[in-house]
Amino acid sequence: MPSTKILIADDEPDVIETLRFRLEQEGYEVVACANGLEALGAARSARPDLIVLDVMMPGENGYRVAKTIREDEAAGIYDRRTPIILLTARNLKFDPEREKMFMDFSQADLVLYKPFDLEDLVTRIASLLEG
Repeated sequence: MPSTKILIADDEPDVIETLRFRLEQEGYEVVACANGLEALGAARSARPDLIVLDVMMPGENGYRVAKTIREDEAAGIYDRRTPIILLTARNLKFDPEREKMFMDFSQADLVLYKPFDLEDLVTRIASLLEG
């Protein structure tokens, strides 16, 4: 039985390694990228079951990567909708209109603000994967 594959894109190596270690403990296969352009290529080639994107990355930001993935899904490039979680240090929860605008643009499923609780992220990943 194939393992569940999670794509992580973040330009901070420590974040990638922490997430990789914890998610592999849960039995997930992890594909890691250091920027948005790599993430787009990996999403197309690896076909992950879930994607975790940092918002502020070189190349393409996480909002644009998520939007492009949603456009690819609409064009039939993917055979299913992939859950997307955005991670950002730019806390918009006190500006709900702006947060809604970015979430509507990206069509991501969830945004978590850095610093985030690792166990909360693992729980949310499991929940999104269960559908």
